[in-house]
Amino acid sequence: MMRRAWVVAATLLLASPALANCVPPWQTQFACAIPERDARAEFCRIAEPAQHPGKKEAYYTYVVGTQPAELYFETDSTWFSTKDTDVDHPTDLTMALGYARGDYVYAFVVTQDKRLDDRIRDAQIRVYNSTDAFTNDVKGNEVTRLSCDPASIIADLPSIRP
Repeated sequence: MMRRAWVVAATLLLASPALANCVPPWQTQFACAIPERDARAEFCRIAEPAQHPGKKEAYYTYVVGTQPAELYFETDSTWFSTKDTDVDHPTDLTMALGYARGDYVYAFVVTQDKRLDDRIRDAQIRVYNSTDAFTNDVKGNEVTRLSCDPASIIADLPSIRP
């Protein structure tokens, strides 16, 4: 009976879209559920890559429902952008962190509102077809944009901020 309870609990936890499943030594940098696709995206990173030689700095996972990962890759190429910050909205800060895979950058874009104790107000998963598309000043040039469920967001804010 006790074993069955553990199996049920583990199944529920693994299927829950609000949980991140980063494998140590990687830690959750960002994760969220994408309700429109019944999916979850997770961005996992090693805080001190030099302490883990032979391992990539970060990895990305995209899972639909309870299926095996639709996309998984490891990378040492991470990128940062604030191009979506609206300078006319002084209480908001929008930051993006991207993990490169080949020519593509898979990114999470978060907007924090200083009026809400710096909490993440909303987030999106975006895919860009090049590092230039991710880093240049052109807004709205991603090839995919998916909205995160705000209640499902898990974020390591210190590792995201500039």
